[in-house]
This record gives sequence, structure tokens and C-alpha cells, in this order.
Amino acid sequence: MNNEQIERYIDVIMEGMYHDYPELEERFGKRGKGKCREDNHHHFRHLKTAYTLQNDQFFVDYAHWLTNLLVSRGMKAAHVIDNFERIDQVLEKDRSEEAKGYRDIISTAIASIERREAP
Repeated sequence: MNNEQIERYIDVIMEGMYHDYPELEERFGKRGKGKCREDNHHHFRHLKTAYTLQNDQFFVDYAHWLTNLLVSRGMKAAHVIDNFERIDQVLEKDRSEEAKGYRDIISTAIASIERREAP
């Protein structure tokens, strides 16, 4: 996956997030949008590393760390899951083996977060 593709994916992801959750912009403003873009770049870099290493746990550990960090800053685990689901959705149209691998990794991470968040 090249940088241009990733930028397009992130644009779609962010457009959807800020459309569905307008309170994010109200609460976090322009700085928050910049952090959201930066976070999505981190997500894709960690996905690439996990895929390259063939180690889903690498991304799962990152997902738990990220969830803990964002929850401590007033976000919810559901926001992280939503972001990961949006990554999965944009990758659905990409038929490459890499995209399929990323989607499998994301699915594992979401399930792990949901198990951890369950009462």
C-alpha cells in the first residue's frame, strides 16, 4: 500500500467520523482533526508492521495501548473500534493480499478490545 492510497483512505475515514460524530469537532477542534489524521497514520504503520512480521498480536497490543490512552483523555473504546471498523470498510474494496491481511488483523484487534471492555 503506498502513501497516496493511505492518504485517500484516511480522508474517507475522517470524513465519515466527523460526519457521524460532529461533537468531535466541537470538542477537540482543528487540533483534534490533526491528531485524528496522525493517529490514523499510526494505525496504518502498525498494521503494516504487524502484517510484515505476520504477528497480529503486535497490532492488538498497540490497539489496547491506544484505547487506554484515548480513554484517559475523554474518548471511549467505542471510538477506537469505530475507527478500526472504518479502516476495515475502506480496505474492503482493496483486493490486495496486504489489505486482506490488514482486515484480518483489525478484526482480531476489535474482538480483543470488545472482550476487554465487556462487563
